[in-house]
Amino acid sequence: MRVYLVVLVLVISFSGILYLFWTQELKYVLPTPVPADYVAKEVRQKIDLRLLPEYQKNTPLYLHFFNPDCPCSRFNLKHFNSLVNTFGAQVQVFAVIPGYANVERARDMISIEGVIVIQDNSDSLALACGVYSTPQAVIIDSGQKLFYRGNYNKSRYCTLKESNYAEIALNALVAGQEPPPSNQLATKSYGCELPENKNNNFITLFP
Repeated sequence: MRVYLVVLVLVISFSGILYLFWTQELKYVLPTPVPADYVAKEVRQKIDLRLLPEYQKNTPLYLHFFNPDCPCSRFNLKHFNSLVNTFGAQVQVFAVIPGYANVERARDMISIEGVIVIQDNSDSLALACGVYSTPQAVIIDSGQKLFYRGNYNKSRYCTLKESNYAEIALNALVAGQEPPPSNQLATKSYGCELPENKNNNFITLFP
């Protein structure tokens, strides 16, 4: 009987470890499932910016869709900060937090000067921009047209300079160039799902 109890405890413990590994790491290697009612936004499509009351008209925008409870968003913070330092004087930067997330925690994590942190209730802004996961970058030109929507790199842990897609798009925008060519690795979303009715059920292992 004691042997069976020990085996049961070991099985439960191992299952718990596997579950944590899946929820915190392995699932984010795969693309984020596309919502059944997802409507993609095309480059050069006009975006309704009335959802951004602090938007400065005729100014290019950089929207960073961020969830403080998402491991992928946390991993991406250093790169995001470097982009703000590089381009913050040329574009208006917003960090967009899901309505179900802790916005005060997000403000503590995104403490870099010049970033406006807003909460996206009902995922209205995400829907307007065609975003369904975090982290995602959305870049909008001064004419309120979509210039780029997609990943920061081709996978969560990739930091290759040549596939820093959001950075490449920002460089093109400020240089007055055309949007970067369409790239499936850039536009197939990876990260944490972003549906309106999602409960905040991430297991937070980090402060």
